[in-house]
Amino acid sequence: MNEEFRHSLRRSVLVWVALMVLLLLTFGSAWLKLGPWNNVINLGIAAAKALLVAIFFMHLRRGSALLRIVAAIALLMLALLFGISHADYATRVMQRVPWQTPPAVQE
Repeated sequence: MNEEFRHSLRRSVLVWVALMVLLLLTFGSAWLKLGPWNNVINLGIAAAKALLVAIFFMHLRRGSALLRIVAAIALLMLALLFGISHADYATRVMQRVPWQTPPAVQE
């Protein structure tokens, strides 16, 4: 085996180990009672995992400038879709449907 292959294999194994550690952190954080901070922590861990996959397994680290631009535009479009969906959900007015029972009157 040549030296470049060993280095590539070692890097891939280290990234895989890092992904497994982040997976265990995600699993462990689910058992912590942190309230809304659980979501923040898990989204941060997910972002770190996505970054590792993008940089090392999708070869964005040594990719051409065009490949990096396309990946950045894809992420921006995803963020735009999430933002538009959130804005739609946040501005909706919840209305009763006819088959729901009315709330009990408190005296």
